[in-house]
This record gives sequence, structure tokens and C-alpha cells, in this order.
Amino acid sequence: MMIEKMLKVLLLCGSAFVPASVAFAQPASFALTVLDGRTAAATGPDGRNISELSGLAWDADDKLLYAVSDDGVLHHFRVEIEGGRIAGMEAVFSVQLATGTTPAFVNAEGLAVVNGDNGTPSDGELLIAFEDGPAIHRFKPDGTAIAAVPLPDALSDAARYNEPNSRLEAVAATQDHGIVTAPEEAMQGQPGNAHTIYGLDGGRWTFATFQPKRSNLKAIETMPGGQLLVLERTRESKGGPTAGRLRIVDPEGCTGETCTAIDLDAGSNALLNDNFEGLARISDTLYLAVTDKTKKETPATQFVLFSLTGPQ
Repeated sequence: MMIEKMLKVLLLCGSAFVPASVAFAQPASFALTVLDGRTAAATGPDGRNISELSGLAWDADDKLLYAVSDDGVLHHFRVEIEGGRIAGMEAVFSVQLATGTTPAFVNAEGLAVVNGDNGTPSDGELLIAFEDGPAIHRFKPDGTAIAAVPLPDALSDAARYNEPNSRLEAVAATQDHGIVTAPEEAMQGQPGNAHTIYGLDGGRWTFATFQPKRSNLKAIETMPGGQLLVLERTRESKGGPTAGRLRIVDPEGCTGETCTAIDLDAGSNALLNDNFEGLARISDTLYLAVTDKTKKETPATQFVLFSLTGPQ
């Protein structure tokens, strides 16, 4: 579906660091398998820093991995995956995004591709969620701004969010529910131990956070069966180390707006014990996640490849 039609419908209604694969049994027959990891280059071909990556998206037609950073830079990567390994990853393009708004939105957090797997190269568009809007804007892959995506009243009013840095954090383009998005934390008047995913057509799906406190929603990705793969970042204590938690929410299995999230267990593997913020589906079973690291932090930005299989 072309993005203009989708919007109309909505408005109307490096180096490897994981030595071997590790698989873990999951609830409801889902299986999470850690496959490989790779350190990102520190700079792109034009010398721009590759750091603080917050959103990922895969364009299957053009074989490009897109990433956005906290400072509003869009990066393109060529990725080679062979035999369950990241055989190559090359940064090929970077550009500073401009929404044309005053003041300019900078804090890009969520990223999705529309028309990235329809069999037609070069017709994809990017959806980018900006935390300091809150806003979602459409862009061409070269960074050219197209237009803002109208938000429902529940999301467009900045005063309804608990904090400026907990506004829109994730965006995804789904087959059945159009564009969906979510704030990092619950909004004003909502329980702090719940997350809500919002469809721009008015749909809502609410589920308990992974843990009662310090559990922030960072990314949403679609699954081939229509479920949503959710990435949460947790901390055991304020200011403590972070961990990435992968969870599955099935909008079709919810009771009204109330949903149950399936937790995917990484077992004793420490791979996800970091500040993961971006998530992209590469194929029906392969996914990439990325850490949000500044250029001064060590280890540097890491990409992680994993597979997820189960009832589709």
C-alpha cells in the first residue's frame, strides 16, 4: 500500500563479539537464537559520527539498513548476512535531517520503512518519530522531508506526556493496523507500570511493563504473523546498568485494549545487557538490534543479529 493511501485510511478511521549461536526455549513455542554481533564503524564515508543510534529499519527492496541518531542524522548501511553471521556491514551514506519546523526537531528516536518490501526498488519512504515534537515525519531515503504525519489528540499535546524525554519513542508500519507508535513511558493519568501502543487510526493496545519501574519502551517491529516485537530497556536500579528485553504483543489476541506480552528469555547470555534502542526485521526470522552509544563510550555502537521463530 502506498503511504498516501495508508495515511488516508488512518485519518479516516567492526568485529564480531558473539562467538557462537545460543538458543533458548520460549513461551508459546517461540525460540530466540542469538547469532552474531558486530561493532559499527565510528564514522561514515563523509566523516559524520556514527553514534547514539536510536532507530533501525530494513528496506528489503533496496537492500539497505537505515538508522537514525539522537542528533537527527540518517545513516545508510550495506549489510551482508551469510550463514547466520554478519559477514559485512558498511556505512555508505549519512545526512542531517531537517523537518522544516521552527524550532527544528532533532531528537529522532523511532524509524520505519513504508513500501520497503513491495518488490519495487526506490519507492520506499521513511517514518521517523521525534521525541521533542512529539511528531512523526515522512522522509525520502535521501533525507528529503515530505510531510508531517497527523497525530491523534492523545499524542499531539506535549503536556500529556510525563516528561519531555519520554515522548514518542517508536514507530512501525503494520499490515493490519496501519502506522502505530508509542511513548517511552506511560502518559499523564495512566498507570506507570503499563505501556500503550497507539494506532493512528484510534486503536490502543496496553500491556504491563517488563518490571514495575525503570522499564522503558524503546522500539516496535512487525512480525510476519502480525504480532509486534517490542524492545524494552530496563534497569535494576536508578543509574544502574541496562538490559534489553524482547517481548511479543499480539493485537489480535488482546481483550479490548488489554494485552498480555510474551517475554523472550535470553537465558544467561549477556548479549542484551546494554543500552539497546533500535530494532529491525531483516527477514521472516532474522532481526537486528543496535545499541545507543555516544562516541566516547566503550564498547562502541554494537549491532546484534538474532533469529526468532515460532507460530506464525
